[in-house]
Amino acid sequence: MAQVVMLAFATNLPLGLILGATLLTAALIEEIVKTVGIVVLALATGSRVTLDAPGIRGLFALGQGALLAGGARDLLAEVRLEGVGEGTAQRMPVALAVVLDHSGSMSGEKMVQAREGVVSLLERMHDDDYLSVVVYDDSAEVLQPLARVSEIRRSLPPRLRQVEARGGTIIPQAMAMGATALASAPGTHVRRVVLVSDGQDGSGLTLDQIQSELGRRANDRITTSSLGVGTDYSEPFMTGVADAGRGNYAFLRQGEELQGFLTRELEESGATVAENVVATVSLPPGVHFVSSHGAMATTLSDRIELPVGTVFAGERRKVVLALRVDAGVAGTASAIAASVRFERASDHAPQASRGEVAVRYVATEAEAVASIDDEIHPDALAAVVDARQQQAVLAWQNGDREQAIHLAQANQAAYEEANRQRPSAVYQARVDEIDGDVESFRNVEAASESGRSWGLAGGAMRRARSEAY
Repeated sequence: MAQVVMLAFATNLPLGLILGATLLTAALIEEIVKTVGIVVLALATGSRVTLDAPGIRGLFALGQGALLAGGARDLLAEVRLEGVGEGTAQRMPVALAVVLDHSGSMSGEKMVQAREGVVSLLERMHDDDYLSVVVYDDSAEVLQPLARVSEIRRSLPPRLRQVEARGGTIIPQAMAMGATALASAPGTHVRRVVLVSDGQDGSGLTLDQIQSELGRRANDRITTSSLGVGTDYSEPFMTGVADAGRGNYAFLRQGEELQGFLTRELEESGATVAENVVATVSLPPGVHFVSSHGAMATTLSDRIELPVGTVFAGERRKVVLALRVDAGVAGTASAIAASVRFERASDHAPQASRGEVAVRYVATEAEAVASIDDEIHPDALAAVVDARQQQAVLAWQNGDREQAIHLAQANQAAYEEANRQRPSAVYQARVDEIDGDVESFRNVEAASESGRSWGLAGGAMRRARSEAY
């Protein structure tokens, strides 16, 4: 008799409901048709599916392929994207707007290093690249309108070296000036705003308002990266700028490290292979979104939009999803569809790829544990727990040592339980790492220079881990 491994029903049952891996005979299929209606072969046959398109090599995977039937269960999933250069891919021309803080707190060596960092960036740029420089304190001005690098190599450095630190800090207006400057860049150029700040925003705008505008610019192919210098800036503000702007974030203890960050921004921009990269995960009835890590999610009625931004050749990006599943009866499963769409950087041609995976519902916990993906699940769980550990650090920064320690120990317990079910070197390494965090919570003053530096460095490290694989 003919056999079908997996089927989906188009009528009278939720579209997300599919039969599990039990082999079905033709006679049983015929009986199902009489009862249900149309039978459609499902695309979902496993817990991994590729999402490849010219410029992107992609994967959507579940942390485990099966869940214990008959209850609300946690499920982790991961979107992985790798930028792929097409043959001997040529460098993309770049248009950068550097938005440079010269408020009073930047005085001294930080201001000197910031100025020299931009001069060094100019030296590394190609003649056909474009550069604009905006400087700001309690007001903002365009020091250098957008111009071809070949035209300003000699004239810009002397003017940069005259910039002095003074006044307060008003960031959104300065970023808007940078984005406005980039609007006149040739359509062939990759466009990026790079924000440099060591202080707190004094504009009076909320972070939500600022992020909304940055997201709009990102949709218009203007990426925004942020660089925090020293230990007095607002970490939530600077990471929020990078998240909404779909760019990079870094913490620099000293201004002399700025040159490396700007060089990285230039090299990544020139190697861009995909822009406006957006992953979409469609959820069937009974599968619910909890959180995302690695991209700011937009939740719609039946799907999650995950804007990634630009991807450069060789870059490996990930987005982790935490889901809650109303597990059906044993022997059934749910299909979860994923797609990625983007514009190829070389010609802005639209590209897309789509696939489906299946989560099966099984009768025993042993079957569910046996289905764990030993690569995806530990990595995804670590991203989720990293976010919780950042909350522990925040409690410590706010002066609540006991709460910080309590949260950290709960995070250790989560790793220990996962390791009990399915051992992984990742879990033990993170338990040891949290041991170090707890020691710092107990012995380091959060308000001290060393405490602020430790907290900012850890936050930057966890954010970077949540985005890369």
